[in-house]
Amino acid sequence: MRRRGVACVAAALAIGATLWPPAPAIAAPAKAECLPAAERIDDRVPWAQQRLALDRAWELSRGGGVTVAVVDTGVDARTPQLSGRVLRGHDMLVSGGAGNTDCFGHGTFVAGIIGAAPLTGAGFVGVAPDVRILPVRATDGQDGTAEAFARGIVAAVDSGAKVINVSASTTSEDPRLVEAVRYAESRDVVVVAAVANGSASPDSASPTVYPAALPTVLAVAAIDATGQRASFSQPGHYIDLAAPGADVTSVGPDGPGHLRGSGTSYAAPFVAGVAALVRAYRPGLTAAQVRHRLQVTADRPARVPDAGVGWGVVNPLAALATELPEEGAASGAHAARPSAQPAAPPVVRHNGRLLVLLGAGATLAVIGLAGLLAVLGPAGHRRRWRPARTLRVHPDREPWP
Repeated sequence: MRRRGVACVAAALAIGATLWPPAPAIAAPAKAECLPAAERIDDRVPWAQQRLALDRAWELSRGGGVTVAVVDTGVDARTPQLSGRVLRGHDMLVSGGAGNTDCFGHGTFVAGIIGAAPLTGAGFVGVAPDVRILPVRATDGQDGTAEAFARGIVAAVDSGAKVINVSASTTSEDPRLVEAVRYAESRDVVVVAAVANGSASPDSASPTVYPAALPTVLAVAAIDATGQRASFSQPGHYIDLAAPGADVTSVGPDGPGHLRGSGTSYAAPFVAGVAALVRAYRPGLTAAQVRHRLQVTADRPARVPDAGVGWGVVNPLAALATELPEEGAASGAHAARPSAQPAAPPVVRHNGRLLVLLGAGATLAVIGLAGLLAVLGPAGHRRRWRPARTLRVHPDREPWP
């Protein structure tokens, strides 16, 4: 299948991530080259970690005992803040291969947001620092096929993952991808996926992307440090939640240092990490109940659902501590803290936020929109969407000052 556009994830990272503090962008490497190791350790707590108040959530859960799969470019097991917790994993591109190496860095950056452990002198820590990471390579750094991502999701389920992160999208509702997500749901696995990067306003039509738009997937958009929808985060009727995705910090392959990147690819793992915290703290909840909990406890926008941020920005502490009457005793919380406010009633998929009572029987039908051939990219250039059955990994292409 002919591929167009960004040549490889490493090139995308080179534009969308720089060494900390800001430095000249890394030159886009050829396909055979790897992202250079980051050596500079930043001692500041990144804005995203501050925004989500992770230190308070860690009083209840750090994700211990939960395996989170990263279906991406692989995850480098040598990265110090991930060392010892990255499993061998799977390679969907090489029969019998492992997923615990990562030349291009995209999967390692995603995995760091989910579960990087504390490091002396470092301000950055992942959302769920005690989780295990299951790396599943479904792309070689270029766009991957829906078939490879579908097989990767199935492999992650069969390997015991309770949460799966997919930071890629396609405009094709490929039957194999649909069936893989259906399989994950049947095995009680939470699937989290990024929406695409674009520049459309929340009131304009945008291509529907998959697997994010599938009914049992948590579709995640990106916010910036102001708390608003990031300029590159594509709006959509199917968006469930938002999380930090602009100028966020994580780790790269091999070295101990930190990188910064922007993109909806990097918003999804914040939600995947919170899902892991909940699955560890409330093991009695089903995947559907975890999705519901993350939605009803999110920080609500002025209107819901919002085309840019869905039901709001994920709130780790509220997702852990809130008592939802509809769950009864099934949550299995460990020393859960009662909520000071009433929780929203159950909704099939899209729900209101913490402290807000939704009207009884409120529901939102998932509406299928026809995919567009192109949208206006953030740099003002026309961007072509990938052919059917091709998944595109999508960090933001714009460098920051």
